[in-house]
Amino acid sequence: MDEYTYLLISIFLFPVWAIIFIARKDLKEKIIKTSVLGGLAGLVSEFWYFKDYWQPPSLFGEGKISIEDFLFGFLITGIAATIYDAVFGKIDVDGEKKRRVPFGILFITGIVSLLVFNNWLGINSIFVSSFAFLIFSVIMVLIKKNLLIPSIASGLLCLIVIVPIYAIIFNAISPEYWDKHWLLAKTKLGITILGNIPATELLWFFSWGCLAGIGYNFSSGKRKAKREKSQNC
Repeated sequence: MDEYTYLLISIFLFPVWAIIFIARKDLKEKIIKTSVLGGLAGLVSEFWYFKDYWQPPSLFGEGKISIEDFLFGFLITGIAATIYDAVFGKIDVDGEKKRRVPFGILFITGIVSLLVFNNWLGINSIFVSSFAFLIFSVIMVLIKKNLLIPSIASGLLCLIVIVPIYAIIFNAISPEYWDKHWLLAKTKLGITILGNIPATELLWFFSWGCLAGIGYNFSSGKRKAKREKSQNC
């Protein structure tokens, strides 16, 4: 079962992604763009995560870049980028300054942070990336203060989505998964909560949700506005 557990996470995430995609036609372009970027990021990030955080079995072998990495990044990023809008009835409208260059600089800074703090200083990649996500979110909020609530809410909504999924998979279906494939298991950093859910996973989901939930609006110059009931989905 372990071979398919990583894929199973994406299978559980897909209905959430699909509901947003189908129910909110106005969010289709946003969810597709962010999902593709997230899928590509999912492939790249494993170069660090596989080294010191986990080595999950996949369809292509254990600890190897696989289709699951793209699918997971695709789905969780699309969800994180749009779930606040879907839940609270928000739309994106033009009217603010585009900040693609500053956003690109943050992206490059994230890569440099992993190279410096992980590869050079040896700090675990999950903490480097998670705290980088949070710091970048704070920077974007300081520049565009109206993104504070969407950022925090997106992080919390990601947790609301993932906690039940993880509880089912890792407490009922694959209860020994993290003991076997998590490189922090049985270390002082290997803290689990709610049964067999690693605290580091929840930190990552919250931090990524905070960042992905506002990245599109920050870079594109769009602001969030209340969606009128008369507007088409």
